[in-house]
Amino acid sequence: MYIKKSEMKAYEYIKKTREYLNYLEDHINNVRKAFQEVAEACKDMWWVKEDYLFHELREDVCYHDLSKFSQQEFVPYREEFFPTKNEVGWFFSEAQEHHKHCNTHHYESVEIDLDVIHMIIDWTAMGYKFNNTAQEYYEKNKDKINLSYYHKKLMLEIFDRLKKCKKIKKKRGKKL
Repeated sequence: MYIKKSEMKAYEYIKKTREYLNYLEDHINNVRKAFQEVAEACKDMWWVKEDYLFHELREDVCYHDLSKFSQQEFVPYREEFFPTKNEVGWFFSEAQEHHKHCNTHHYESVEIDLDVIHMIIDWTAMGYKFNNTAQEYYEKNKDKINLSYYHKKLMLEIFDRLKKCKKIKKKRGKKL
């Protein structure tokens, strides 16, 4: 006579939506941490020293991946990565294109130097979850990443600074 919670189909959607929201929250928190890490490693670079540019990038990072909550992206991304039983992510490729178009921190959409820096912040944040670095991500995917010579040079300089900063922190940790 009674209906079990497991029989209510809506609960599966609620559960998968919560899982996706938890993933998004973790990523946004990691982006915040990565922004701090990259800014610290690059503290003597022009984009950190120039108050306007720094705050422009900071503002952009504050809106990081906000389009994933849009009508065009939310459900297709949730269906692709946190599907319910028998669910097929039919509209994921369209949602992914929308996301890349709305977010210039993806290498397919990079336009200016700050986009490259934001891209590195995103890769650094993803590295916290997948236990790698932004540079390791780049090395694994460089065949499909097409950046201008100047943007690639900027990216490699930031990678070097991140490595140096980690080495210094590691040394300090051993002395304590």
